[in-house]
Amino acid sequence: MSLNQLTDQQLQEAIASGGSVLVLYRSTFCTPCHTIAGQLEAAIPSLRGEMTVASVNIDLFPQTAAPLELRAVPAMALYKDGEPITVMRTFVACQSFIQILNHRMKQ
Repeated sequence: MSLNQLTDQQLQEAIASGGSVLVLYRSTFCTPCHTIAGQLEAAIPSLRGEMTVASVNIDLFPQTAAPLELRAVPAMALYKDGEPITVMRTFVACQSFIQILNHRMKQ
């Protein structure tokens, strides 16, 4: 299963719809972004039903990252009920979060 690539408008709609939304903010030319995307794609099946998982290319939609004050990618944000509750701003933080998700799903 692959990550849903969302536009700015689609992301806003997903966040506004409530529930949990995990978003990978990435760039086309960012090698670590591709690594994180692959790891996140592998985790998607275990997250089915718990949250929506998607990505946004900030090269195409730079205004999307502005409210979170993201200065670099990869970055991830977990939204719940329309609000960001966790923001991972580095490659290491994103990897650690995915490992935590994978560990939790195996229990």
